[in-house]
Amino acid sequence: MSKHAKNVLGRFLDMVNAHDLRDIGEVVTDDVTETGPIVVDAPSGGLENFRAGWEQMLVAFPDIHVGVETMLAEGDTVAATISLSATNTGYYRRGEATGKHATWRGFVVVRLRDGKIAEFDALTDRFGVLQQLGIIGDDDELAAPRQAS
Repeated sequence: MSKHAKNVLGRFLDMVNAHDLRDIGEVVTDDVTETGPIVVDAPSGGLENFRAGWEQMLVAFPDIHVGVETMLAEGDTVAATISLSATNTGYYRRGEATGKHATWRGFVVVRLRDGKIAEFDALTDRFGVLQQLGIIGDDDELAAPRQAS
């Protein structure tokens, strides 16, 4: 099952990288649950909300690429460290497109049921990507003393 579980996660990531989620139901259950969704503002719970969240990501970052650095599997569970690379050319995080490119890392754990992703748990460096896009200040700016008002 471990090899199959890796293949399912790999196929899902291939769909994301191809920017084509039409067949997502072949690898994700209808009642998929998410913890730490990739797109914070996206609705969660169920296949259509899962698809909608990823479609939001593809609109905000139409050139997104998700690479796998490490993938481990045991039984029906797969864990992977991932790297993401994309240019923000669409609405993201309550803001208009910045036109800036960003790279960030993440960690994904999925659990399969009946050969499909039933649970999707992701943690990505949202803080880092928001800084790279100029949506929030860099570490030095955030750490600077503030004058009392």
